[in-house]
Amino acid sequence: MPQVVLTLLQGVFLLFFYLFVWRAMRAILRDVNQATRQQARQATGGAQQSSARPAAAPSGRRAPAGQTASGGQPAPRGRQASGTPPRELVVHRPDAAPAVVPLNGRELTFGRGEHATVRIVDSYASDRHARLAHDGQAWVLQDLGSTNGTFVNRQKIAQPTPIYAGDQLGIGRTVVEVRK
Repeated sequence: MPQVVLTLLQGVFLLFFYLFVWRAMRAILRDVNQATRQQARQATGGAQQSSARPAAAPSGRRAPAGQTASGGQPAPRGRQASGTPPRELVVHRPDAAPAVVPLNGRELTFGRGEHATVRIVDSYASDRHARLAHDGQAWVLQDLGSTNGTFVNRQKIAQPTPIYAGDQLGIGRTVVEVRK
């Protein structure tokens, strides 16, 4: 093949290579910027939205006290006074029958690990996923640095969050229903 043709093919190949690298970098930067904007919106939007009425939860009912639409920021404890404290949990595992766990005052830990009080066999749950403890006033759910996060009424929590009867906790693909 003539030298000119090989040089042109080499140039075309380099052009496509640089185009590929440019598009890959653009996609990565777009994802990083989107995540950064979303975190900033959650951090600054929480103060603005907490003064407004609570957003409706996906089930159509109001978001529970102790949480706002901004994702886990504590709200005034309006429901605590009128609500009944939870007495049991119903663990709905993806591939098993539901199990009832009584809340008898002791701390519960959720996860895949052998030392978890409520063992969850779910590939989306961490070994030490979440802790549920009574702080003297209410039951408080805390994420223990899990990979996929812990959710209360489909809102990811970032700090210890009080739970009440009627709430739904999300740990991996497992749903935990809080009952009176």
